[in-house]
Amino acid sequence: MTGRGPLDARPGFSLPVFDRISPAPPPSVVAARIDQHTGPGDVVADLFGRGGWVARAAVDRQRLTVSLESSPLSRMLAEVVLRPPDVRHLDAAFQGMAASPRGTSSLKVSIGDLFATRCATCSRTLVADEIAWSVDDDAGIAGRTRPVTRHYRCTVCRDQRGGSEQRQAPLDADDLRRATADVGAEAMRTSLLARFPSVPGAEDLPDELLDLHTGRQLVGLGAILERIEGDLRAAPVLAALRLALLHAILPASRLATQPGRTGALRVSSGHVRPQAGIAFLERNPWLAFEDAFRVVRGFIQRLDAGTAGPIQARLGEDLRSLGEGSATTVIALSGPAGLVALRDDPNAYGRTAPTPRIRLVVGQPPMRPSLDRLGAAYHGTSWVLGREAASLLPLDALAGGSLRIPWSWQTTELARALEAVEGSMARDGRVVQIVEAGPEAIVAAVLGGATAGYRLISARLADADDDAAAIVEMLPPGARLPPGARTRANVGLDPLPGGAGDPDIVPSTRLFRAPERFDDRPFSATDAARTVTDVAVETLRERGEPARFERLLGEILVGLDRAGQLRRLATATRDESASGGSRQPTETPPATTAPASPDTETAERSSAARGRRSADREAPADPVDRLVGLIRDELGRPTQRRVVEIEPGRWWLADANDLAAAAVPLADRVEWAVFSLLSTAGPLSEAAFFERIASLFGGHDMPDHGLVQACLESYRSLASTPERLLTMDDLLGRSQEHTDLLATIAEAGHRLKMRVWIGRREQTRRVGGSTLGDLLDDGEQNAHLGIISPAADELAEVDCIWYVRGKVGFLFEVEWTAMLGEPLLRKHARIPADEGLIRFLVIAPERAELVRYKLARSPLLRAALDAGTWHIIKSNHLRTFLAREPLDLADLEPFLGLDPAVERSAEQMALFGGASGVA
Repeated sequence: MTGRGPLDARPGFSLPVFDRISPAPPPSVVAARIDQHTGPGDVVADLFGRGGWVARAAVDRQRLTVSLESSPLSRMLAEVVLRPPDVRHLDAAFQGMAASPRGTSSLKVSIGDLFATRCATCSRTLVADEIAWSVDDDAGIAGRTRPVTRHYRCTVCRDQRGGSEQRQAPLDADDLRRATADVGAEAMRTSLLARFPSVPGAEDLPDELLDLHTGRQLVGLGAILERIEGDLRAAPVLAALRLALLHAILPASRLATQPGRTGALRVSSGHVRPQAGIAFLERNPWLAFEDAFRVVRGFIQRLDAGTAGPIQARLGEDLRSLGEGSATTVIALSGPAGLVALRDDPNAYGRTAPTPRIRLVVGQPPMRPSLDRLGAAYHGTSWVLGREAASLLPLDALAGGSLRIPWSWQTTELARALEAVEGSMARDGRVVQIVEAGPEAIVAAVLGGATAGYRLISARLADADDDAAAIVEMLPPGARLPPGARTRANVGLDPLPGGAGDPDIVPSTRLFRAPERFDDRPFSATDAARTVTDVAVETLRERGEPARFERLLGEILVGLDRAGQLRRLATATRDESASGGSRQPTETPPATTAPASPDTETAERSSAARGRRSADREAPADPVDRLVGLIRDELGRPTQRRVVEIEPGRWWLADANDLAAAAVPLADRVEWAVFSLLSTAGPLSEAAFFERIASLFGGHDMPDHGLVQACLESYRSLASTPERLLTMDDLLGRSQEHTDLLATIAEAGHRLKMRVWIGRREQTRRVGGSTLGDLLDDGEQNAHLGIISPAADELAEVDCIWYVRGKVGFLFEVEWTAMLGEPLLRKHARIPADEGLIRFLVIAPERAELVRYKLARSPLLRAALDAGTWHIIKSNHLRTFLAREPLDLADLEPFLGLDPAVERSAEQMALFGGASGVA
């Protein structure tokens, strides 16, 4: 979550083809960031657009926007997303296409004649939906196929004789003749081949792509394409029809193996990968186009059904046009030509309006190409946009057997775009990148910003069990890092060159040396490793609980940026690239960087750094992999004494001094904040609730959305709605319940003929007309608790104890919250485990699921429960047990646990209509 609420990582809705090659960004994250960092009239830019979704969200909020689309197909989608055509105009265009002349009939009829057949029942002439072709084992080797059955719909039989809507029947002689007849496929094939640019090393690929269609399908699809491009239409309508054709191409191909199911196009080593199967369906191209048109039409209707209604962006040609008049959006292709639209030309003749500054760059880094995505983009772009548009794709990679683009490619592309947009950004602008899951993805985005001179504000990588989006937030070069220096009137001050606010000044690695410029020294793996450990320890201490590597990584990257190491690494990488890939030493020899009397840990780091430097000289590494490897190696170093991996992927403090300085567990602080907010802030909506909670925690203390949601579910009442959150928990009422339960436990201990102790802090609580301390006799009040355990002072703080001297002690901790850090990790951690000590954690039944969630996410709590012989019991079950006559400890076992046996037996009795069981 951020200051604007939860980070829902689910992508927005889009068309099926683009879900594969260019998925939409998470709409809730984009909208939240636009609201947070900009106001009406500000400029929002997306440097690697995936269909104009960021621009649409910006225009919806009365912002100006620039969208540089990552591919020609996404540029075509952006035309529809930003300027959805009126569905009435779209329907008219589709009907006009169907009725347009072709030969001696219309387009629809001429294509239908290619698939003409007769109903097997009434012998009426109709158009087949599809023809099933069989691929025999022997024939399949040579690529020979034969038609076997036809699928059709007969409206006369359906209306008059009943039966299923779609039927199938064997082919007759006329069907076989039409299936193999010459319909002019060679001429159409030649025309379509001209739309596919040649791929070096894969010259046969265009022919193989067209071989996916039968002759009739090629003629039908080509005729539809000719009609789409032959008529003069508005750009949004033309783009919508092209999208419909794009979604009809694969269903009208040999990849259609079952009705409504189409296999994915696979390209490898410059050839179409053959499909496994012994049959395919020859779909009628016009019917496939009709189905695809319905999909696109529904997509446009969903766009028009947004909260703001239909949105019509007004297009401009460059950034300055947004400040000159009525233009609200600039759309271009990403790359050198598109980045020109962001430049401010001071000598533009006749253009006197000032160029607006970009306040926010938000979006996703460029997607790393893969063979599957590249093959699908090449196929679709060539079909619907033609040779020139398809030539913009990196076609050389299609000839390879595999395509593994290094993460540094994404770093380089992002850095190039950020450098180009720097001159057009406002001084207080922000860059927000929504990255893919994985450490390498977030490091690639961070290094891309560092290469362009941007400063890192925050980096958030979602945990494996969290569905939040991964976010990188940066400031442009020269901007003031928050909070920055301010006047007494809370007005921000510009940093002075060389002063404390100068973004190019970083702390020195020497203890008493003044701060230095980040470029005064080269990148040092030893210094970077030291920063990694320091930041990891600081993060864990402030969180007060173990954290996953993904959680630590973001804070470590911020710490490396503050220390100047990211920019030093980026500079070293750029110098290596400029020198032709020959890696130069990027670390000062230990004699000049190590202190005069280095301690053991520094010497170990220096030794490890020398090993890494030697390996670097042998084989230059990808800078992203290099940085991720450095962080992992430092955290997992065998001689690491400050952090330890307590379970795979989860880290905690190892030094006793760090453990003593650790804060209260973050999970407990978040829980108390949730309860306090619900009980004191009045009715809140869920959106306002998440915003308020997020404003209370930041930096190292940024909580998981799953934790906040679990706390909310535990404390919200059943009467709550998304627009109005309520809680039935009252602090005074819960405190009195706590007191009454302690009194009941103490009285039960006396009934069992045991001696009883009540914690010092609890003895002053009022119950009836007396205090809890009055339930103890003089001997119990003055008892020496050292007879139970050597930790007498800690035992004195336990809520309630039953004990028999020299034999056994029953320790009760009563909690109406799920805040387990204090009793389990602090208080009872100082009470040594003993066979004669049995501990009970009494929780409110409403907190059972929250306790379960906290135990699942914290190995420390699980280890403390196992080591301390703890038993969990719900307070309602404990009251039921203590009310029994006679009271026998042997009967306690069915009441223990988060899922006690009494609850399971009660459910079974209810199923068979019996008694409800023990409550």
